Amino acid sequence: MTYLRVNSDITTKEMARTISRLLNNTVLGPDRILNEALKTYRPLIAPWLADIARVCFIIGYYPQLRRSITTVIL
Repeated sequence: MTYLRVNSDITTKEMARTISRLLNNTVLGPDRILNEALKTYRPLIAPWLADIARVCFIIGYYPQLRRSITTVIL
């Protein structure tokens, strides 16, 4: 088993910066949401994604690479 040491103190600012660095005209997963949409809604979704990432890091949940994550923008 592999253990990762990850800083669980990810901030909304760091998440927003990560989203802003996504390449245009591409998608991250099977949800087929364009990175441009994520960038457009970055101010709304960055706090939520930062919270989700923070909790995943704290409880030690790291999705396997073979699994996929579906993001739904409401």
